[in-house]
Formats: sequence, C-alpha cells, structure tokens
Amino acid sequence: MEREQRFAAAGDPYRDLAHLYDPEHDLVTEDIELYRDLATLAGDNVLDLGCGTGRVMSGLLLAGLNLTGVDVSDTMLSIANGKLRDLGVQGALSRTDMRELEFRNEFNLAICCLDSFGHLLTTEDQEQCLTGLHRALRDSGLVAIDVLNPTPEVLAARDGAVALQARFTLGTGQDVMHFVSWRVEYERQRITVDHIYDAVNQDGAILRRLGSYVLRYYTRFELEQLLTAAGFVVRNVYGDYHRSEFTVGSERLLIVAEKQTQ
Repeated sequence: MEREQRFAAAGDPYRDLAHLYDPEHDLVTEDIELYRDLATLAGDNVLDLGCGTGRVMSGLLLAGLNLTGVDVSDTMLSIANGKLRDLGVQGALSRTDMRELEFRNEFNLAICCLDSFGHLLTTEDQEQCLTGLHRALRDSGLVAIDVLNPTPEVLAARDGAVALQARFTLGTGQDVMHFVSWRVEYERQRITVDHIYDAVNQDGAILRRLGSYVLRYYTRFELEQLLTAAGFVVRNVYGDYHRSEFTVGSERLLIVAEKQTQ
C-alpha cells in the first residue's frame, strides 16, 4: 500500500523535509575541513548562511570555532538547536533571511554551503545578500560560496530525468529511497528540484513524500562579478572541497573572496 504526502510549500518549504536531511547528509564532511582551514587563516568568528540543520555549524563548533547560523526555516533551526544541545556545544542561531543581514564588522569568515546561495533567485536578492555580507565581515574577512558547476552536460542529463540520489535508514527503522528530478529553465538559469522520498515501513507499506523548490545556478564569472561589485576581491576558485583548481568540468564551483578594505 502506498500513501502520498506533499511538502508544505508556503512559508517554510522545509517543514516536512527537515527530518530527512541529516540521515542522508551526516556523512558529508569534506567541506567542513575546508571551512575550518579557512577560519584558521581568517579568524574564528564564522557566519553560516543557510545553516539548515547545523551540519557544518556543529562540525566547526566541535573544532573550537565561534559560529552564528542563520536560516529562514523554523524547522531546520529547531533541529539545529537540538543537535547543538546534544553535542554540548554553543552557537548562536537566528531566523534571518540572507537578504536582510544586519550584522556589522562581526565576523572573520562567512560561508554559504552546498547550494544555499542558489535560493537567491534574482540579481536584487544576490546583491542584497552580498552587500549585507560585506557589512557583516571585518576588514580582510573571507567569504566562501559553494554552488553547483552547471555544465551543459550535467544540466542536459538531469533535465526531466528521475535519479536515485540516496538510500538511508531513519531512526524509526524505516528504509528511505530519495529520488530527485530536475526541471531546468535555461533562459532564467533556474532549476526546479523535485524530491520524492519513499519510506518503507516494517509491514511493507510505503509512504511517499513529494516536494520541490527552485534554485538559481551560476557561471563562474557571473558569480565573480557579483562578488566584485559588492566590494570583494576573489582569491581562489576551486572545483571541489580538496581545493583542486576549477576547470570547466568541475563538479562544484567554490569561490573564496576577501572583503576589500578602503
């Protein structure tokens, strides 16, 4: 027997998705080491934009850094708060839109991990976020933005296709298969990401959860131009979390920029 449930799209699109995030992403740790090393260079006060359930934030707190995490999802923040409490670490969490940052000269490093910058769909959104980031950082502070490298081959292969992204087991014992499909709007550089989660109960019944959100994808020089216009100097462009040099075929587009001082 199969039942279907759709994610709540209004207000908090992650409301019914958040509890499925950590079982799938907890093993993703390669980026945490990179951000820890950047903090060693820049300083230990870190702003985590789109912190979600605190996957990166908790890892950096355990490394002894000071973290402030912002997100618009109450559900994600609630999970992050519980996670930090269980780990016995203290970090600041705030329900804040990335476009409405009010910090001033507080941070040495700002990070925007794993496609979070893609939720900024318009040029105005992106400019508002980066202007706020520039204010939030101290002189010579660093910002690191990690997004998909949208090669034509990747976009074409995934546009309209349904792919199994992950299999994992919930604490309830339910086995979950996570399928993802993309609908690409090439003229607007947007991807509607459709998620299908099939959770199998012990009696064989399947609960299907459906949901979607839209991401903006970026080319390298477009993102560099946005950062430059906001007052940053691009220092490094990587193609992965091991700091390999970015190439046209890289899987990730990871840019590290420095706040330009007057």
